[in-house]
Amino acid sequence: MKKKNMGMRILAAILFLGFSGIVMFSIYSFSSENGFDSQMRSEMVTEKIKEEVKTKLETSEKGLKLSEKIKYKVIMYSPYGSDWNANVRKLAHFSIYFCLAMMVYITLAILGVNKTLRFILTIGFCFCFAFADEYHQAFSGGRTSSMTDVYIDTFGALVSTCIWTILSWVLNGIGYVIHTINKAYE
Repeated sequence: MKKKNMGMRILAAILFLGFSGIVMFSIYSFSSENGFDSQMRSEMVTEKIKEEVKTKLETSEKGLKLSEKIKYKVIMYSPYGSDWNANVRKLAHFSIYFCLAMMVYITLAILGVNKTLRFILTIGFCFCFAFADEYHQAFSGGRTSSMTDVYIDTFGALVSTCIWTILSWVLNGIGYVIHTINKAYE
């Protein structure tokens, strides 16, 4: 039974490693686009989001109030203010690295890497990949590299890794309680 369990762990690790590769390929593909194509893609996404907000959220008085409240908070606290396209682009950076960190963290967890090392390796890997990706982006037509993007990418990875670490602690605690209860009834 132990060999079968190890085989499943390896298979699951390979699966999540594959998911990590897909996310990394997506990041690399997006940063390979020339400046014009990248700008057009993000403007398309921004307009689609604005359209969805208008048709889904702003159709009621309550939804309109919520929409206005969100817009106000974004304009007040975002360094990009009311530049919705810049906000969407930075949110995309955060989100895709959030996903990459999740896949790397889960892969390392399946392989049995302890939580502290898992945390350090996930953040370190995502930072190095973000840095290398920004360097690569500098050679794509009409694009620039930005350490701000590296920081946003790393912050997305940090948030994801913190969430998964806390979740891991909680699940381990629940498992310990269940194990203790089962032992008491043996």
